[in-house]
Amino acid sequence: MKTYTKEQYEALKREIEGIDFAEVKLENECEERVCCDLNLWDGRNTVLGYADVSWSSSEPSSVSTSGEVVCMPEEKSVKITAHFSYQDYPDIEIDKSFELTVLKGSGERKKAAKRTVDRKNRPVLFVIGDSTASPYPHSGENNRFPQTGWAQYFDKYFDESKILVLDIAMSGRSAKSYMTEDNFKFFKSEIREGDYLILQFGHNDSKAQDQNRYAPASGGIDEEGSYKNLMSEYIKIARGAGANPILATSVSRRKLSDASLEEYVNAAKELGKELGVPVLDLYARVNGWINEVGLEEAKSLYKIIRPHDERFMYNPEFLNSQFYEPGDNDDTHLNIFGADKIAGWAAEEIRLEVPELAKYLK
Repeated sequence: MKTYTKEQYEALKREIEGIDFAEVKLENECEERVCCDLNLWDGRNTVLGYADVSWSSSEPSSVSTSGEVVCMPEEKSVKITAHFSYQDYPDIEIDKSFELTVLKGSGERKKAAKRTVDRKNRPVLFVIGDSTASPYPHSGENNRFPQTGWAQYFDKYFDESKILVLDIAMSGRSAKSYMTEDNFKFFKSEIREGDYLILQFGHNDSKAQDQNRYAPASGGIDEEGSYKNLMSEYIKIARGAGANPILATSVSRRKLSDASLEEYVNAAKELGKELGVPVLDLYARVNGWINEVGLEEAKSLYKIIRPHDERFMYNPEFLNSQFYEPGDNDDTHLNIFGADKIAGWAAEEIRLEVPELAKYLK
């Protein structure tokens, strides 16, 4: 765990208190009165580096935790709250709330287009997990380049004419909290016979101070709310659809030993044996490499960015990144080179552990 000063913490509180609703309001013209979906981001660079952000709503039927707005026949007052947390500062939890009025409407979503999968007669490989796997915007104003989840880079290792890779991981989520998200509903509705699921949680499940995400590593498959119990629910859904579940252990932080994460690594491997599910041991790959090359060289994988970092200037969108001016010092999340390296290790693990999926690799 990293340390921070009282002055840094006070600066962080001031920064979060000063966040303007304009950052999340999208097409809504008035800050307190909304009628269409909100832009509820899942992470933000702050004075203490990158924070995962999850959301709650006092009226999820009117404003979902993903920002979907449904205007009911009567106006509704809704409080939405952004919860800021840090992988490297697990004792910090700061909230920022907005009070909204959702305007009258028909009770149907304004933006009703259904999300679908362009299969083209191919099986789909779904990847579900947290911020180390999730995709990030790499273009446009205030983008997050070079931050990259390993699964964001995974499709380059597969023959896209034979299989579609869908990275639907989400920053800041745990095996428990992901089940409240629209991505989870999408996964349940779209997974089909012959598809594959790679499932990776652990980083956020250990946060006992946040009961919306906490899932203890101890406890068996039948113990409601345990990590194994929750992970087994995803496996049931996949198998119920005739799909093939695969577990992946969590990506190690830049540490020689990531003790708090190893509980979940071991639980995932135990669950794989108990349910006959193959396991991609990415923790062993990453942590073994860190111990081989040392902590200093291991910085090359993580979101440790110098201001105006020349390594990333090949992409002109870096000039618009939220990390271009301040840089970052993050031992948990990955840069684009680290994501590519770990995606390659995941492909190697598939060749060893999942031969039926390996036939789709390049």
